Amino acid sequence: MKTKIFSVLFLSSALFVALNAEAANCNFTRDLGQGSWGEDVRCLQQYLGSSGSGYYGAPYQNYMIPDGFFGPMTTQAVMQWQTTKSLPPTGYFDAASRAKYVEPAGGYGGVGGYYGGNTEEASARQRIDEALRMMEDTRDEIDDSNRNTSSAEDSLEDAEDNMLEAVHEFFVNRDFAEAYNLADDAYRDAEDAFEDAGGDRSSGDKEDAQDAINDAEDAINDAEDEIDDARRRGVSITIIRRAENFLDDAEDRLNDAEDEYDDKNYDDAEDFARDAENLAEDAMDEVN
Repeated sequence: MKTKIFSVLFLSSALFVALNAEAANCNFTRDLGQGSWGEDVRCLQQYLGSSGSGYYGAPYQNYMIPDGFFGPMTTQAVMQWQTTKSLPPTGYFDAASRAKYVEPAGGYGGVGGYYGGNTEEASARQRIDEALRMMEDTRDEIDDSNRNTSSAEDSLEDAEDNMLEAVHEFFVNRDFAEAYNLADDAYRDAEDAFEDAGGDRSSGDKEDAQDAINDAEDAINDAEDEIDDARRRGVSITIIRRAENFLDDAEDRLNDAEDEYDDKNYDDAEDFARDAENLAEDAMDEVN
């Protein structure tokens, strides 16, 4: 049985790695222009420097460093890309550019076109990934369990069978709805097996997680005050934008922490909250 789960994990992981090598999936939720700062800018820069961008090898690509800061070279690279996509070459990555980015490309080559352009496909891929992680956790729990795990073993075997079918539907038949359903069945089978083996998913220390969330909230509030004060002091708009980008990332991490806390995943909640606190401190460092 262990041979089967290792085969499932290896096959699925290898296929996902191969596809991700073809296309980095960026998530753009705001307009980007000169002076913008953040991981979304870095992802845009990496995309513009990839073969999937449609203008790989253009002059400005050769000098653009994916450092997360939207500077003159990135502006020129965006203008070049916009020209290849029949967009006005403004150098500003706006709503029209985001729409063109996620436009289905009809194959593996288009970043966003392969995963980002098909919600059903992206949902199936995410559920397969979640099920694989649950299966790995379940196998570890069964191996460490001191109780009779025959029922858990049976449920995990059902999960493995469903996962093999899900992978087949996803990569061979391209039936993403069926792939999602099968992956969801695999997840639930693995979850049942995890509990049968004595696993407790409400891991971590609840009090530590709550303390970390409170600290992150305080840091974010302090960062907001510092940024407002920086505006009054006439700090440059470029610095303000960098700080605001850090603050946006901090708020996103805090939301993740609160979601994990609600799901009783206290270790993950604490980690996300600490990340949020650090990002808020980075925002304050920018304006001080």
